[in-house]
Amino acid sequence: MKRLKNIPDNANGLVLKPKELVVTVAVVLALTLGALPYCWRTFSRVELPQKFRLAEGLRDDYYGYGLVARASRKTYSAVFIGDSVIWGKYVDNENTLPELINRGLEDKDLFVNLAVDGLHPIAMGRLIADYGGDIRNRLGLYLYWNPLWMNTPLYDLSDTDEFSINHPRLLPQFDFSYKSYRAKFGDRFSAFLEQNLLFAAWMRHLRAAYCGNRDVKKVIASGGEFAHYDPAERRKLPNSTVTWEQNGIKKQDWPWVKASESRQYAAFRRVIALLGERGNKVTVVLGTVNPHMQTPGSLERYHKLRAEVKADLKKSGVAVIDLPELESKEYADASHPLAAGYRKLADYMIEHGLKGE
Repeated sequence: MKRLKNIPDNANGLVLKPKELVVTVAVVLALTLGALPYCWRTFSRVELPQKFRLAEGLRDDYYGYGLVARASRKTYSAVFIGDSVIWGKYVDNENTLPELINRGLEDKDLFVNLAVDGLHPIAMGRLIADYGGDIRNRLGLYLYWNPLWMNTPLYDLSDTDEFSINHPRLLPQFDFSYKSYRAKFGDRFSAFLEQNLLFAAWMRHLRAAYCGNRDVKKVIASGGEFAHYDPAERRKLPNSTVTWEQNGIKKQDWPWVKASESRQYAAFRRVIALLGERGNKVTVVLGTVNPHMQTPGSLERYHKLRAEVKADLKKSGVAVIDLPELESKEYADASHPLAAGYRKLADYMIEHGLKGE
C-alpha cells in the first residue's frame, strides 16, 4: 500500500507548527491563570467571627477584602465602611463603634466592621469598585465621612508637593494630575497590573495571607509552611487612655479645602453613588475632627465645611447622621476617639434610631 505524501506518522495526534504551539500554550495559560482567582473566590470558605474587624496587617490585601465582603453577607445584616476611625485605632475589638452599637442593641450580628485603616475616599472608590462587589442590597449601609482628609490640599491630594499617601496602590497610576504622588514607573506599573488583572491581586493576597508577605515561589522552594488565612484582628490591642494633650499634640491651624473644590469629597460622592447603584440604602455618618486642638480660625473654617457637606448631601437626598463633637479628654488625636468617646457616639446613634436626617 502506497504511503500518502505529507502525512506524518503521528497523523492521529494534533500537530501544530511552532508558532501555533506558542500561541496555543499562551492562550491556555492565560485562560487557566485568569480563571484561578475567580475559582478561588468562588470556593473560598471564609468565616467572620463576632466582633470582627480586618487584621491590621492585611489592610493592603484588597483581594482579601473582597473575600471578607462576601463572607459578611452570611452573618451580618448591616455594614459600616470607613477609615481608621471606624476600624478603631486606639481601642480593642470590643470598643469599636460598630461593636458598641451591636452591644447597645443587644444584637451581636447586626453591624459588620468593614473599615480599613488609612482608607481615604479616593482609595475607597477603587477598593469598592474593584473588590466590594458583594457589598450590595444592604438596607443598612453606614458610610463614614472623615473631614480630616480635607484639612489641607496635601491630604486632599490636590497639592503639588510630594506626600506620603495611604494606599497608593489604589490611586490612578497614570493620572499625572496627582502631582503629590511620585512613585517610580515600576511601582506604578505593578499597581496598574493589580488594578486590571485579578491574577496579580490574587498573587498579592497569597503572599499576604499565607506567606507572611514572602514570595510564594520562595516559600515553596524553601519547603516553608503556609499560614492559615485568618482575616480577623486577633491581637488584644490595648484601650488607650492617653489624650491628645497628654501626647503633646499642638493646636493646628488648618486651611480646610472647600467641598466644591475637593478631590477627596468628589471621590466620596462617587462612592455614595456606586453603593446606591448596587442596591444599598446608604446613610452617611458625618464624623468630627477634634475641635479642641484647632485654632479659632481653623475651627471656623471646619464648621463651615461640615455645614457645606451636610447641606450638599441632604440636597441630593442622602440620609445623614451628624455626630456630636466630643470632650477634649475623649480624643486621642485629631480624629480618633478613645473608648469613652466611642461609647458616647454609639449611644448617640442608638438614641437617634440609626436614622439619618
